[in-house]
Amino acid sequence: MTESTTLDIWNPGWPDPFRPTVDADDEYADLVDALREVQEAVTRSLPTPEAAAEAAATLREVARQMRSHEVDEDTQIAGKRWDIPGKAHALAPVLHIDTVTDTTATGRVTVGRFHSGRYAMNGGVTPLIFDELLARLANSAGRPWGRTAYLNVNFRALAPLHTELTVTAELVGQEGRKRFLRGAMYHGDILVADVDGLWVELKPEQTQNISKDLEGRDR
Repeated sequence: MTESTTLDIWNPGWPDPFRPTVDADDEYADLVDALREVQEAVTRSLPTPEAAAEAAATLREVARQMRSHEVDEDTQIAGKRWDIPGKAHALAPVLHIDTVTDTTATGRVTVGRFHSGRYAMNGGVTPLIFDELLARLANSAGRPWGRTAYLNVNFRALAPLHTELTVTAELVGQEGRKRFLRGAMYHGDILVADVDGLWVELKPEQTQNISKDLEGRDR
């Protein structure tokens, strides 16, 4: 790993280059992968009271260790590792970005029982995946930062667990500060869900003040 690559990993910024993702083998990516393993393992388990208590104590010790390294949101790594699948965030399923143009993008995702809604992907997880891909496309290609205004999701079929799903996104138009996008999710040739979304470009003063405003709310 080169010095410049290490600097990018440990000092990520908000600008998203939005390129196809690559696998990573650095320490922080491994940490987030381990967290995802814990989420899935806890979901799948029926521990004894003693095992649950021991695991809880272990996890609280990990949390204590991480709190000693706490930073503000602009400095954190989680959610800003644009180069790797899942961008080092453990909330949503890991999205692999395969192709990117100025107006289109495609990706792949596989969900486990942590994101299950009883033998299939939880319906609330689908908008998370769509928002990840569509938002990154909306804010790419030199377009100023915009925020999600709405996502209208239509559920067409069950999204199976432990099975690769394909996700597509397309920028279909722009009117002033409004950007209109649509996307789809497929299990093979089966349409699982589709979506229409709107992103609204922030005004310059909103972009300048966003970090300051959010910091104030955290206090």
